[in-house]
Amino acid sequence: MRIALRFAPALALVLAISACATGRQNTGRIIDTDRIPDIRVGSSNKADVLRLFGPPTYYSRLPPVPLFGPAGEVLWWSGAYEEDPPDVFVYEYRQDSERFFTVLLYTRFQRQVRSDVLVVFFDDDDVVSYVSFAKQTDASASQ
Repeated sequence: MRIALRFAPALALVLAISACATGRQNTGRIIDTDRIPDIRVGSSNKADVLRLFGPPTYYSRLPPVPLFGPAGEVLWWSGAYEEDPPDVFVYEYRQDSERFFTVLLYTRFQRQVRSDVLVVFFDDDDVVSYVSFAKQTDASASQ
């Protein structure tokens, strides 16, 4: 009992200067996976995609990328477009979870980022040419 009382102030000090915290942040809109099959490659256009999912999280453009031969000559340009390269709509929903614990000089930090990403590629006529979806979160549109 006497030993416990001797270390009580030190234990109280350690507990007083220790801390822990957790946090969670959601970014973007949840992607309704039930609507993805409504995007038809070759027939859906930008207006259809905007009607189904709203404005994208961000837009992207595909830059032309040259393929060089052994002598340095350009053999082929991927995306050699007459006009501007096609647009790409990117929809992203992201969940960030963070936890940390600290005692004196020891700190443990953990961050986990999971995201759902829907990417829709359009050709020169603004018709869908390719759709890609990757799901990592446990979110659903019915939440």
